[in-house]
Amino acid sequence: MKDASLDQLMLVLSNALQNREQVLWVADENLSPEIMMQLRPDTALTAMTNRIDVADKLKGLGVAVCASDFDFDGLGKFDRIVYRLSKEKAIVHHVINQSLQHLTEQGVLTLIGGKQDGIKSIVKNASDTYGLSAKAKKQGITYVAELPAPNVDVPADTALPDSNYANLRQISVGGEKFWTKPGIFGWDKVDRGSQLLAESLPGVCQYIKSVDSILDLGCGWGYLMLQTKFLEAARRVATDNNVAAVLSAEKNFAEACMEVLSLVDDCGASLQERFDLIVCNPPFHQGFSQGEAVTLKFLQAARRLSRRSTRAVFVVNQFIPLDRLGAQYFSRIQVVASNNGFTVYELRP
Repeated sequence: MKDASLDQLMLVLSNALQNREQVLWVADENLSPEIMMQLRPDTALTAMTNRIDVADKLKGLGVAVCASDFDFDGLGKFDRIVYRLSKEKAIVHHVINQSLQHLTEQGVLTLIGGKQDGIKSIVKNASDTYGLSAKAKKQGITYVAELPAPNVDVPADTALPDSNYANLRQISVGGEKFWTKPGIFGWDKVDRGSQLLAESLPGVCQYIKSVDSILDLGCGWGYLMLQTKFLEAARRVATDNNVAAVLSAEKNFAEACMEVLSLVDDCGASLQERFDLIVCNPPFHQGFSQGEAVTLKFLQAARRLSRRSTRAVFVVNQFIPLDRLGAQYFSRIQVVASNNGFTVYELRP
């Protein structure tokens, strides 16, 4: 189903640029190519995103892009900052707190979202915190709120609670200690699907003549690569399109004394080498939408990065027909394990 808030987002951006405002657009994963194609590059527009695939698409359209983990340090002041609310509340609060510090004296922060995103309560809390009188107003089936630059400085300890978003934090789950932060897939847990894949690896690898190179495609905070430590591979590479995920993974690999090349990359697009073992827990959704296209993207990438003897080991929710989807790229596909709503597949070229 089409996200009506994205049409509203493009309308706000278009109007702001027509008014010759200096605009910062805070963009996350909740975009589609069709929406972005509506955008016309403008020297008054800067986009900030933590997703490298979004950054690459916007750069391709001629938009000036700051790819970071929503790091506002070094940015100047803007007449308008436009933000379609993310799913993760800690990110939402962090972006609002930072945005209100980066507005010109007459600047405005425009928030866009649906009722299901909690926009009404978010706007109320922001207004109460910063002494504003903003309200979320309904525009069609979505909501828009305009928060003016606050007249007073609000200390960090009384700003909207963002779970100390800017910093990694170490947590312990089931005996596993790892560095992580909100906004990363499964950031505060060991994903059950990934755990099932990890448990299956020794059985898969016993039939591989040698595992000299390993790729973790969509690494998150690095759990799957960490579970390959029993293999004496000379080359390890981990990629993710989320800047925060790669920062977390790098920290976890360093703590485990594992030498891993960690890349912010769109599904391994920049890689040209081939690997002996590829591990992957692909997302089954992108932003607020779901579909087979995301799974196919990871399967295609895994095939491109495989040699004839490669084993690609995927774990997916059981409702995803990976055997059917994978047949477009791999000649041999078999189920390795199935439990708790997840299935692990071994794919061979």
